[in-house]
Amino acid sequence: MYKRILVAVDDSATSNAALDEAITLAKALGATLRIVHVADEAPVRSAVGLEAILDVTQVEEAMRKAGTALLEAAAKKATDAGVQADTALLESEDKIELAHRRVAEWIVEGATAWQADVIVAGTHGRRGFARLFVGNVAEDLVRLATTSLVLVRGK
Repeated sequence: MYKRILVAVDDSATSNAALDEAITLAKALGATLRIVHVADEAPVRSAVGLEAILDVTQVEEAMRKAGTALLEAAAKKATDAGVQADTALLESEDKIELAHRRVAEWIVEGATAWQADVIVAGTHGRRGFARLFVGNVAEDLVRLATTSLVLVRGK
């Protein structure tokens, strides 16, 4: 069964449900848990003219700090439930690469590098314009993942 479980978190209610599911699976199976967050700076980097109104580097640093805090809280939740977990903030130093990669690509690459048996992620169930505008990481994961995948639906 699953020995290495990777869960992606983004501080949404759906991602919190995915974390809960991953913790439950890890505890039941005696599996190792890795919690990841993608520092998705692409919207900041791709917004033309944004650097004229704000310090893009400062915004990116704030995003990294928030991602790190999110990972620390998720790891504490796992530890409190009796599951040891490590964390990884997925990002790139290459700003051109960063602007052209989807969040799901980062997650799949992280899962492959860590040799995960399964990826657990939340699905927001967006439809229509919201799905077109925001995108759907879960749908991309279904297309890209090379491992098993557990999708946890939002309420």
